[in-house]
Parts: sequence; structure tokens; C-alpha cells
Amino acid sequence: MKDEIKLPAMEKVYHALSAAFCVIVVLSNIISAKMVVLPYVGFSIPAGLVTYPLTFLLSDLVTEFFGVKKAKFMVYIALGMNLLSFGIIELALWLPTDMSDAHNAFEMVLGLSGLRIFSSLTAYAIAQLADIQFYALIKKWTGPRLLWLRNNGSTCISQMIDTIAIDIIFLYWGLNMEMQHVLPIMIFSYAYKALFSVATTPLFYFCVFILQKQSKKTTHLCAQNLSLTNQY
Repeated sequence: MKDEIKLPAMEKVYHALSAAFCVIVVLSNIISAKMVVLPYVGFSIPAGLVTYPLTFLLSDLVTEFFGVKKAKFMVYIALGMNLLSFGIIELALWLPTDMSDAHNAFEMVLGLSGLRIFSSLTAYAIAQLADIQFYALIKKWTGPRLLWLRNNGSTCISQMIDTIAIDIIFLYWGLNMEMQHVLPIMIFSYAYKALFSVATTPLFYFCVFILQKQSKKTTHLCAQNLSLTNQY
């Protein structure tokens, strides 16, 4: 056990945030097969739209504390996990079975068209990378101040890119829906995502507060260890 590598506390935080990010991205795509009827408005949205906006909160946290490179690496890892999950699902669909009813139900829920996968992953990659770049740019302009601005500003811009990309590729080009029908879906989806970002701002501040305390604690311990090492 002497060769066991002990990760610093903040490195563990990065791995935990990355794991949560990947899980939410993958499962949001899978559960989007279910449509959720919103109360009072009589409008349905994919179930994945309920959870997917959380990924922007996580990517903003990683950009804030670990920088652009690690945030982009997390996005690329999640993209790979998406492709892996789709491959495993397709393998499961391809495997023979003697329970045709169960297989048809499985295929109806988890079977994804190539168009849906392409539109989802394209919008994901463009929007997530844009969010990271905008967040870093706003932070460069404002410094440590105006945390709410870089959180909401970057997310609202990137969510607009995400909404336009997936609705144009999937609904307009792929399903040949008329723009007059696509536009209301696009507007409603973006309004929900923007409202979600604003509503979760207190949660973002809380997470930043906790991670700042952990970061200062880790820095203090490293300074103590370095001081002890220099004494010897």
C-alpha cells in the first residue's frame, strides 16, 4: 500500500464534478424519450430538458476553479461517454431474444435514430464549449467580481446556441417541420433554460462558497507540508 497515490482534495472534487457531469449528459439524452407535460401551460418537453441545464452549472463551476482546459476535457470525456452509451444500447438492441414484446418495448424507449444522436451531440459540443469560452472571457473582463454575470451570461448565450442548433438540425432539417412550428418550440425551450439558469444562481453561489473553502483549506495544508519539508 506504500505505492498508493493520494489525490489532493480539489483533484477529487474535479473528478466528482466530471463524473456528475457525464452521468447527467448521458442520462438526459436517454430519458428524453419520455415527454413531460408541464402543468398550466399545456406544453410538453423531453424529460432530458429538465435535467440537462444542470450541466451548464457544473461546467461553470469547473471553469471557475480548474480553468478552461480541464473544463473542455470534461466536455470531451462526456461526449465519449455518450457515444459509448449509444454503442452499448445499439449492441443490446442487436442481440437476439425470444421475447419480442419486451424487445419492442425496449427499442421503443431506448432506440435512438441517427439524426437524433447527431443533432443532440452536435448541439451539446458546440454549446458546452461556447459556455466555457464565454465564462472565461467574462471572468477575464470582470475579475473575481460579478459571479452572477459570468454564470448567467455565459449560460444564456450558450443555451441559445444549443436550442437553435438542436431544433434546426432535428426538427427543421431532419423532420421537415415548418419554421412557424419550430419557432414556438425553440422560444419556449430557450425561455425554460434561461429561467432555470437564473433560478439556480443561489445554488451556484453556494457551490462556489463551498469549493472556495475547500480550495483555501487545501492551499493551507500544502503550505504547511512544504514548510515542514523545508525544515528537514
